[in-house]
Amino acid sequence: MTGSAAAVERVRLMAEGNRLRSEAHPSWRRVEEIFRRYEELLPEVTVARCPYSGEPVRWRIDTFGLDGWFWEYDTAIRRLPERLPRAWLAMTGAMRLAVPVEHTPYVVNPGPGVPFVVPRILERPGIRAVIAEVPVGAHTGWAISYFGPKPPVRLVNTWGKAAYPVFRDGVRGGWDADSPSRSDYDFALTKWLRTGALSWIAPGDESATLREGPGGCPFVALPGPRKVPLVLHGTVEY
Repeated sequence: MTGSAAAVERVRLMAEGNRLRSEAHPSWRRVEEIFRRYEELLPEVTVARCPYSGEPVRWRIDTFGLDGWFWEYDTAIRRLPERLPRAWLAMTGAMRLAVPVEHTPYVVNPGPGVPFVVPRILERPGIRAVIAEVPVGAHTGWAISYFGPKPPVRLVNTWGKAAYPVFRDGVRGGWDADSPSRSDYDFALTKWLRTGALSWIAPGDESATLREGPGGCPFVALPGPRKVPLVLHGTVEY
């Protein structure tokens, strides 16, 4: 299915699903079918490459806009990738919002307006992070993925979701949740790039080649709000 056809089908499914949910329709099987079809329509996006194994990390993300169920913060409709590198730990994200934002009947938390890292995770021995740009509709998003041995600290919620998956020996063992706070974030990326703890993928690079060092990195010192936004009913509050 082409991107335009998928977008049209997505809109149709969203309308039908929202109608059934709002009417408390007894046919939940149909609702579940719509959710599954919606997940299938989401394009696979390369969000990282594992710094240890070299494996690409691809997620099904609603890149059409923030009005998709993927971005519903409390009850996001999404599924984990079928395959993740054993060293994968977490994926959070940031987003520069374009105006106007989509009108959503639910809360969306796309992350701060510029990329960041979480020092309490990245400063641990053996932990590395990767930043990749991910356009979402008219907005510019950045996926920030973490790899390495599981640190003895809490991880971070998956980008746009109010929880994160917990893995044990490569097998998912349930969900946990973090309480995001701006004080947990470090927007000064240069020092992390210099140490090699942080790598990046150039925007538009289909090979998803990992690059190191601050030289030429387009994610350093970007302008934008360093606060956590909440999007609801077409408005943005920090």
